[in-house]
Amino acid sequence: RIPNGRNLLFARCVAQVHTQGSYNEYCTDEYVEAESEDGFAYEEVAVDEISISSGEEDLDTALHNLRVTKQPAAIEKAPRVSTESVSQHPEVVEDYVRNFFVHMGLHRTMETFQAEWYELMQKGSLGSDHAQQLPDVYSQNRQLQSKMQEMQSQMLSFKEAARMAKEKYVGLKKECDYHRMHHRRVLQEKNKLMADIKKLQQHINSYEPVLKALKNKYQTVTKEKMLACMERDKAVSEVSCLQSTLHSLQPSSPTLHRPTVARSDLVEKATEIEATQPLGKLPDDPSNPYLTAILPQCAHLTRTGGFQLTTQFQAHDFAVSNVCMHAEKDVLVTTSDDHTWKMWALEGGDLLMTGEGHSDWVGRAAFHPNGKMLATCSGDGTVKIWDFGSASCIETLSDHQQPVWGCGWHWSGQLLASASMDHCCKLWDVESAHCCLTLRGHTQCVNAVQFLPYSTILCSCSQDKTISLWDARTGLCMQTLWAHQHSCNDVISNAQGTVLFSADCFGNVVSWDVRKASPIKQWHLGPSGVNTLAVDPAGTVLACASNNGSVILIDPLTSKQWTLTGHTDYVLGVGYSPLADSLVSGDSAGHVIVWQ
Repeated sequence: RIPNGRNLLFARCVAQVHTQGSYNEYCTDEYVEAESEDGFAYEEVAVDEISISSGEEDLDTALHNLRVTKQPAAIEKAPRVSTESVSQHPEVVEDYVRNFFVHMGLHRTMETFQAEWYELMQKGSLGSDHAQQLPDVYSQNRQLQSKMQEMQSQMLSFKEAARMAKEKYVGLKKECDYHRMHHRRVLQEKNKLMADIKKLQQHINSYEPVLKALKNKYQTVTKEKMLACMERDKAVSEVSCLQSTLHSLQPSSPTLHRPTVARSDLVEKATEIEATQPLGKLPDDPSNPYLTAILPQCAHLTRTGGFQLTTQFQAHDFAVSNVCMHAEKDVLVTTSDDHTWKMWALEGGDLLMTGEGHSDWVGRAAFHPNGKMLATCSGDGTVKIWDFGSASCIETLSDHQQPVWGCGWHWSGQLLASASMDHCCKLWDVESAHCCLTLRGHTQCVNAVQFLPYSTILCSCSQDKTISLWDARTGLCMQTLWAHQHSCNDVISNAQGTVLFSADCFGNVVSWDVRKASPIKQWHLGPSGVNTLAVDPAGTVLACASNNGSVILIDPLTSKQWTLTGHTDYVLGVGYSPLADSLVSGDSAGHVIVWQ
């Protein structure tokens, strides 16, 4: 509140302060409206257009200035933007004091100062020396002081930034030193390892000639051993045949005359004669009736839409390793890793019989030609023969030293062949339950074995990527078939015995001409392996159990393929029904699916 009669003087001071630019950071208004007791309406005068003397101002002078300028009565209160340059003028003493009070926040002190100052001005107690302007050095000092404070604050912020940068630099330097040291250590270790590798390489190179020589020697010895075994088996067979011929030629008498044999020959052949019993006389091979008979074709070709999933059941708690169909009845046998085999009715999936006796997984099963017995092979190294009439195991054949993977019957039912991991096949006389012949020739595990229909020719497949054809009468290898690049998993023949089908662990399936001993066609179903094969009686559709969880059907003539999906795991076994109107498959999850 400005006392009455002093509003014009204060307006002058404010205008002068704004003109000089020293008070504009504390005062926000450019005019002051004050009440007057005489009722005269005072108008605001623009400061930059009025020249105000430094002496004392009175009412007449103000009115004169108003008439000269002829400014309008009302001036907008909105702030104006001036493009003119602002010139700074030295402050007067009173303005310097006011700025000091405002800067320090002493508002009440400033009001008291203004009241007393204007009282002195009204009384005339202030002389000309009190109205002097303040030297520029004070304003400059004040500006320099504010700038110095601002620079000090900036300096503090810069110091903090410099301190943080220094800490970060020190940390990065330490990390760099650590990594440099680690790099040097890695280089030292690398150089050391390189030196060790060179020494080992030189050491290995020094052994290469010795290893090569040993390998050649081993191959030579293996070949000699194999030839010797074959010659031994052949000699034993000839001796047995000659003994049988001599016995048949000699007249019947109470006294038997045995041929004289040298003691050295007895010592050399004693072991083989004990292990290998004379092979009984096999019946002559009849003509194959399937060569001229009209056999049922696979229902997949005659049915609309082909085979469809009709029945699925849980056969075992563990993997179903293989399935085997009866030759005349709709009966199914499954073998499993749970050490058992089970017989099922194809219609309805009813369990008919369970066989327990093996101490390890059961690999495969094969029905006797008369359908009244079953042969099973197992990982315990034995082959068991089961009789359905007595529902028991009647024979256990245990000459193999390692697990037995496959087995198959001769068409007469007198011989049983088995394939083992001990690199050989064995022929068993069912009546005497003794091993008649041991077929040696494969260099690795023998995975499957099967007699050709109405023939004494035995075919076997091995992990050595070969398929061998054997003469069951002499035990000699007639032919070796080469086409696979991976381990052979299964080999089967058609009902006529003219075509063989083989499959390996990389999904390659090959058909062979038995007469020419050469491949006919080859199909690649990989990279998933094919575990087992099955062909319908007419030989029109080949079924392949694949590791990709499906059953793949192939037409051998046109090479057309179909895929049956429904299994959730590896398919390990597959088989056709006697009339080829159904297909059965088992997987490693223990499920059996019937396709019709």
